Amino acid sequence: MKSVFVINDNSVEARSVAEAALMFAKSINAGLLIGSKVIRSESVELSLVSGTEDDEHHIDEHLFHYLNVLNQYTEGDETLIREVDITDLDSNSVASFINQNNITMVMVPADHELACNAMAKQLDLQVVLNKISVPMLVLPANWSYKSIQRLTYITDLRWCRTDVLGYLSKLTHPNKTELFIGHVAASGIPDMSTDFAKQVFFEVAKGCGNYERLNFHHIKSNDIATVADVLVHAMKNDALVLINHSQHYSYFIGKNLSLNQPQLINVPLLLYPN
Repeated sequence: MKSVFVINDNSVEARSVAEAALMFAKSINAGLLIGSKVIRSESVELSLVSGTEDDEHHIDEHLFHYLNVLNQYTEGDETLIREVDITDLDSNSVASFINQNNITMVMVPADHELACNAMAKQLDLQVVLNKISVPMLVLPANWSYKSIQRLTYITDLRWCRTDVLGYLSKLTHPNKTELFIGHVAASGIPDMSTDFAKQVFFEVAKGCGNYERLNFHHIKSNDIATVADVLVHAMKNDALVLINHSQHYSYFIGKNLSLNQPQLINVPLLLYPN
């Protein structure tokens, strides 16, 4: 069984991402694999919150046990949850572990201490992303899991990757997600006319296979604030897709996967390996 991988550094952000990862794993019939930087060996007793309307919520001080209880009381078939100790692994070793363990996606929080705190300072998520062969989903702060109904891959149509579209088509097909290509002309290159952009899009779509729900949007600006406003607010995307090390990636992502302007992006970013 393929698994969704999350890194647990015992932070509030990691716990939030793990909850979202469990919901996502259940939606695609995958397992959940937790890579813990510090594993507590003691047994933690679970207790129900009784006497309220929220009886399906549980109190648990340990993420692994908490997720197993949450797994039982949320919609969908129970998924397999496993935990491994990655305390002594550096960035290269974590990437190798991901590549060797049938992992289909890595999920991490944006702009949190995982990239720099004392417990995990040897782990550089950008290095991990550079070396893995699966996408990394970066979740913004305070994001609550929901089914993704509209997803846009940001690229210049002239360099659009059909392998990425094929992956996204398979990923989004079960939920009938609307999939868009958000065309933003690469910096320093003249933009295409609307008619020519449509022609290029149809040629790209032909090579995608299952493209019934594929469309494109022509964003005639390179200003990140304008692009973000169009994609997030005007188009109401639930998530955005970027290719690692692409020019468009540098518009949104800074060092160590910190968003350049986090106030502009309140949706997850799916970072596809280059």
